[in-house]
Amino acid sequence: LTPSSKTMTIRNKETKNSSNAEQNKAWVGPSSLTAANTEATPLLSSGKDEASENSINDNMQQSRSVSFNDANQNQAAFVLEKLKWTSLRQDKVVSRDRVGAAAFLICDAILGQENEDAGGYFAFDPYDSGSHPFRNKVSIFCRRIVSLLWVRKLVKSMSWILVYLSLFEPPGWCLDFASEDGSIIGCEGAMNAKGIPAINGMNTTAMNVAAMKGTSTPADVHYYPNTGTLLFTSEQEQLIEVVLVSIIMMFVLLGIARDGMSLRNYFRGGPRRNLRVLRALSIIALLIGQVIFFRRPFRHFFRIVLAITLSSGVQREFRNLGKLVPEIIKVLSLLFIVVLFYAWIGVMAFYDTAQGQYFSTLLEGIWTLWICVTTANYPDVMMSGYNENRLVALYFVSFMIITFFFMMNVILASVVNTYDNLHNTNEMEREIKSRVNLKKAFDILRLFPGDETIDRETIMALLIVLNEDFPQLREIPENEAKILFGFLDKDGTEKISEEEFMDFCNVMLLKFEKSSLYKSVIELHFPNFYKSKVWQGVARYIDSSTFEITIDVVLVLNAVIVAIQSYPILIGESVELNPNVDDGQIDTVWEAMETAFTVFYCFEMIFKILVKGWRSFNNSMRNLFDFLITGLSVVASIYVYYPNDFSDSRLIRYIVMVRVLRLSRLLVAMKQFQVIGNTCIEILPAVSRVFTLLFCIMYLFSTLGNILFGGMISRDPSNRLSYLVLDTEFADSDYWANNFNDLLGGMNVLFNLLVINNWTECEAGFEAVTESKWTRLFFFAFHIAGVVMVNNVVVAVVINHFIDQWDKQHELNSVDNVAGEAIIIGRHAIFNAREITGTKTGATGDYVARVRRTSQMGQQAFLRRIFSRSSSDGSGVDPASVS
Repeated sequence: LTPSSKTMTIRNKETKNSSNAEQNKAWVGPSSLTAANTEATPLLSSGKDEASENSINDNMQQSRSVSFNDANQNQAAFVLEKLKWTSLRQDKVVSRDRVGAAAFLICDAILGQENEDAGGYFAFDPYDSGSHPFRNKVSIFCRRIVSLLWVRKLVKSMSWILVYLSLFEPPGWCLDFASEDGSIIGCEGAMNAKGIPAINGMNTTAMNVAAMKGTSTPADVHYYPNTGTLLFTSEQEQLIEVVLVSIIMMFVLLGIARDGMSLRNYFRGGPRRNLRVLRALSIIALLIGQVIFFRRPFRHFFRIVLAITLSSGVQREFRNLGKLVPEIIKVLSLLFIVVLFYAWIGVMAFYDTAQGQYFSTLLEGIWTLWICVTTANYPDVMMSGYNENRLVALYFVSFMIITFFFMMNVILASVVNTYDNLHNTNEMEREIKSRVNLKKAFDILRLFPGDETIDRETIMALLIVLNEDFPQLREIPENEAKILFGFLDKDGTEKISEEEFMDFCNVMLLKFEKSSLYKSVIELHFPNFYKSKVWQGVARYIDSSTFEITIDVVLVLNAVIVAIQSYPILIGESVELNPNVDDGQIDTVWEAMETAFTVFYCFEMIFKILVKGWRSFNNSMRNLFDFLITGLSVVASIYVYYPNDFSDSRLIRYIVMVRVLRLSRLLVAMKQFQVIGNTCIEILPAVSRVFTLLFCIMYLFSTLGNILFGGMISRDPSNRLSYLVLDTEFADSDYWANNFNDLLGGMNVLFNLLVINNWTECEAGFEAVTESKWTRLFFFAFHIAGVVMVNNVVVAVVINHFIDQWDKQHELNSVDNVAGEAIIIGRHAIFNAREITGTKTGATGDYVARVRRTSQMGQQAFLRRIFSRSSSDGSGVDPASVS
């Protein structure tokens, strides 16, 4: 909403129920605020009152505000004159700054965010007439930019590209690297160096090396094993970093300008202060590091911190993890006491025995038993003593029962229970904060101090401001604005009470589409043929279970034919290829049948789309999968059989084999499998957030590992460290690629640690090259952070959301008619926009409503709640029942 020569008028309370035709003219679209008809005294008008304008300019030339003309109290409306940005406010005026203040609160309520400022509605109010007009204009302009969804996604993407850049740039340990004999210099030399590996310090011929390592070309052995992902030089990496950080810095500067060009406002107190401080410090550290530090060992930490400050989902999971830590520490403390107690007994009981090699000291005994807890060395660790005395099993079996079977599961149960409580608490706090914000917004929007309702014009003005100045919310076209008002006005009085206003956030979650989008091409363009008996018969057959059974029979036949074709290869027989297979023509029985199946599947897709319509067709994941496989089959057929240089019809066979996956439809047809599949899809957003959290933990530990152990795992004969690892389980297991020579390789090491199996062999190599048992602390710390904490959080998230979604799956195929207001089919509602919950909206046409995000009560229950009417005396369903 630009502060130009536009005026706002407000209707008198006595004329609130004037015709909808005149009221609907109050709407102004998101791109322009030109009035639709000035004769009907709309809410936003382009008319001018020169006397009023001159009077306001005399009072404050640099400001603009809204003047109120009460000269004619008996007319149909009060006139709210040209928008001016001054401090002139009156209690009977719904002024631009009041609508703006309410819009801030509503935006936070809709997005479920904290208030911008702990002590007020927001850090800087660009609609406040007491502020400088230039700062107001700059603030509104910058707010629109930083709130744009594509801008925020771009900046977020830049931050994560910066993180992924670390996986493809030279690691810090090799920037100034030089081998002892001077033959290898720099990162490129170290990462690409190959030759005969170090073997027990002996000079061995190439032939012996090849025999010992089982390779035919020993010179191909990398001296410093790595993933081979060194795509950028140090100079290129620094240039890319400067560009990306500069883009993010521009976003921060726009944020400062949005907050009145004030650092104090930007770094204000409140829930976002720490995030913004970390964001600014990370940007400064990365830019300064370009100049001061050559190796810049800590740049990766600043990159991931910067990305986290721009990712709200990851922030949420880190906050939850921080709240989980105290609960986990309680159980871990008890676990460590048990481990300490058993280690003490082991040192004393196995002294001077074969089993004593694992309990030579108390610390060694603790380490041995901790490995037992992870199951990585059980039962190997007890076999030396168990072979001599079977009673040794009592010691280890009792330890495993207490720690592995009981206490580790107690940790998991504690994480699941705590996470479930945190999830419920977060939802409750979000609901409370949203209602508090809505209550404050309602108080601001009331035209008169004693008013208990808000009129249509005020709501429309609010929607205009939300549309224009808050692009982070969805765009609201004119017809949708009328529909939204209808949903709010549940008693049909053309006034919004406080109780009804509390539904504002819920109503904004709705997404509308015209029902015509769900009609097929036949229904839209050939209505007479669509109504004919022939087409209706075809449509009934395509929608029938008989058609599905036919498709399933063809699928089984397809699978049988493919199995017959592949049988000789599957049982390991040597097969001589038919020369006709490679001639690019359909001249074999198998090729003809494969082509026939492809044609059949094409007709299946075509008829389904013609009957259901494309929008309805692609709402089904099963249909999309079928469409993808069919498309691949058609493309492969055209590519192979159309005259060209490539004529191998075996490609079609591979595509058809993939198509056999359609047999999964036989399982999906069963209700139980359908529920499981839909539930797994529904929980993907929540699971993706927690997996991003796991990635961040692995990235941080991989960076630390690169600093501590980078370049230490080596097969370079001129490097003495190469010989330290040769006689370890690490070398015997051929784990050379498991190292921290680059970040991507380090991520692989940490993933192996997550899986737990054989992680001790990997740790042995690093313990050997560092010649210190303190190396164990690194692997122990990651096991606690990655396995005990984050991995259990992953399990907790899956369990929590799976159960939540499982309970809602019954609504998928149900149909409900809400008092003639709408027909709810599955998770969408079909309704006529002319009248909603008793309110004549002025909109026309049939619409389909969907919920933009899942509510706690389920999407169908949510829709049923939204379409339910309430009486004018306020009775009805409590709006607070919907999250």
